[in-house]
Amino acid sequence: MLVATIVSALSLFAVASAQSTSTSASASATRSVVASAAPGTNGYDYIGCYNETTGIAGTSGARAITGGKMDTGDNTTVADCLQYCGQNSYQYAGLEYSKECWCGSYLSALSDKLPESNCSLACVGNDSELCGGFLTISLYNLTSKKAGSDDSSSSTKGAATSVSASSWTYVIGAGVMALTLGAAL
Repeated sequence: MLVATIVSALSLFAVASAQSTSTSASASATRSVVASAAPGTNGYDYIGCYNETTGIAGTSGARAITGGKMDTGDNTTVADCLQYCGQNSYQYAGLEYSKECWCGSYLSALSDKLPESNCSLACVGNDSELCGGFLTISLYNLTSKKAGSDDSSSSTKGAATSVSASSWTYVIGAGVMALTLGAAL
């Protein structure tokens, strides 16, 4: 009787274990999604993976994308970021660290194009899209203005250049020169 009880218990354990393994294998098979760079929307085109400039000596922590705004959230997607940046027709939109959306008029001349493998973090709001990486940006360029925009200029990489001399900072970009005292770029 004892042997029959042990065999019965082992059989139940084996069946339960097999079902659990099968269920977890199915769950992980359905959850593996390969993220890729989204082509862009709202007049923006994907132009590649670029480095952030905050850690480069002499930049005083300046970001690669400047002259704009930033948003972060737990539901960030490429489309949401491009919509957010497109509201003000910012020239550049970039996604970093899976949930940060950066918008700006300028891209630092110190930000270089990197291999795509450097922008490998999936967006928190859509795990099939890439949203940059650690100190790397999935970068989008505004190539066609949305309807109603009267700005037809097009910026390029390096449109903002800065040179510091004592406490003055000279900013040259898109044909405009501005002098600021003690302002960090």
